[in-house]
Amino acid sequence: MTRYAIITKEFTFEAAHHLPNHRGKCRRPHGHSYRLQISLRGPILQAPGESSDGMVMDFDDVKTIVNATILEQLSDAVPRGDAAQVVEKGGMDHNDLNALTGIRTTAENLVHWVWDALVAGGIPDALLYRIRLWETEKGYVEITHAEREEV
Repeated sequence: MTRYAIITKEFTFEAAHHLPNHRGKCRRPHGHSYRLQISLRGPILQAPGESSDGMVMDFDDVKTIVNATILEQLSDAVPRGDAAQVVEKGGMDHNDLNALTGIRTTAENLVHWVWDALVAGGIPDALLYRIRLWETEKGYVEITHAEREEV
């Protein structure tokens, strides 16, 4: 019998953005202390004698991929929208998300962008289970495969 598990790794980062033409204060440049949770669901590997035995994925591997793909650096494989601009080295942390992503940077759009970026960075889409992005201490957006399906 194959056993499955859901693993979750949490990250924090600081970033600025704005929402042009928004009716509220978010139309002006401002920043957030974001919290990002990446959850993977998959089979618990049965590989006796191997480092990964008994794991879905090593937490350190998840951390390495997330940091190298979107947070500390921006992988060349990550898709960027038409409005993306040249940015200094770095990823989402301490950066302008509008310039970096080239998308309308609502939390809803950002969480889908993160999903696409992680798949481009090497996390298998089938393993991605849930991504949660907190824009404030009390407000977050969550997506799973159900929210990724086209209607």
